[in-house]
Amino acid sequence: MSQRSPHHVLIAGGGVAGLEAMLGLRSAAPADVRVTLLSPDEDFVYRPLATGEPFGRTEVTSYSIDRLTAEHGAEWRKDAIVSVDPVQRSVTTVDGEPLDYESLIVALGAERQPALEGALTFADQRSVPGFRDLLERLRSGRAHGVAFLVPRGQVWPFPLYELALMTGELVRDEGLDVKLTLVTPASAPLALFGRAASDAMAAMLAERSIEVVAGNAPRVTAPGRVLVEPDGYVIAADELVALPRLVGPPIQGLPHDSDRFLPTDEHGRVEGLDGVYAAGDCTRHPIKQGGLAAQQADAVVDAILAGLQGREPAETGPPVLRGVLLTGEGRSYLRAADFGDPDSVVSGHALWWPPTKIAGRHLAPALGLVDEREKLERAAAEAGVRVEVTAPPNGDTLQDLAPETDRP
Repeated sequence: MSQRSPHHVLIAGGGVAGLEAMLGLRSAAPADVRVTLLSPDEDFVYRPLATGEPFGRTEVTSYSIDRLTAEHGAEWRKDAIVSVDPVQRSVTTVDGEPLDYESLIVALGAERQPALEGALTFADQRSVPGFRDLLERLRSGRAHGVAFLVPRGQVWPFPLYELALMTGELVRDEGLDVKLTLVTPASAPLALFGRAASDAMAAMLAERSIEVVAGNAPRVTAPGRVLVEPDGYVIAADELVALPRLVGPPIQGLPHDSDRFLPTDEHGRVEGLDGVYAAGDCTRHPIKQGGLAAQQADAVVDAILAGLQGREPAETGPPVLRGVLLTGEGRSYLRAADFGDPDSVVSGHALWWPPTKIAGRHLAPALGLVDEREKLERAAAEAGVRVEVTAPPNGDTLQDLAPETDRP
């Protein structure tokens, strides 16, 4: 590889999968791969913390994409792709400029659309003001019931469970006369994490007097009325909160299913196209979650490097699900070796390092370094001294210095 000109990898998307891929490529082959990251957003927003904001428990943070890419030797361009020409190995952007690539990684995430009309759709940090208003109506006595609704389709249920648990704690602690209900099509709460997680979640919901209607999909039939199917009875609640429906990005020239998700193999290669890969929520994988997106990006990085090095990509096993649940009384760490893992683990202590909600092998340490740098810079400014913190040398990350805990 070192005798060739750098292999140009174009990454479309500045979310979890895109940044994880950028960091992985720059760490593994800094001199042999040139990376361009294309994103219309100037900042990467750490959305998983949004559920705690209405309760004053967490604060959504953001990170400069320009600074992240520059510090790791990649180029950022503020733009987005509209179409892909896999034969010519080029993309067309919103600005109308064609960009060539040798390998393309599509990491555009998924569009969030309201799934249930008449419900407050909690999508990300933009939904926080609406949920704060809901809590105020509960406190003022203008509302006495909330139904938390997991719709059919491909969703990541953690945010809704977090909102339900923290609302249940608020109702209990403030002695409010409010009935809480949670409806999920799954056979049990958090069934995808296995029995241990499901039992733990059921216990936490019961402690907060939250009624669970499992094995039923919600359908809003009128304001404040939810028909649960197939059981067929109606739940009445003053307030309805739902997760969004997810659909893939509208990119011309790429194969997709009816919901616009991209078909990929276990190495992230888009079916039928040479040099085109995809990772994250834009793929057809049934689970949409940041830690899983990072694992998919890591597989794509290995596949690209394997092609350049003349080897086969490493075998990929089932994904490891890692989730940090904001419960209101602290954090619960959940880990499952596969969907429905009978040996899944639930703990009040960290099960991986760094113990972040998005467990990315490269992204979590890189963001941790940014956080520590900003703390030092603030402390230095208050002390009237100047401090400069740089990335670790030789492509190392904080992950290499982390304890021998389960490393994502």
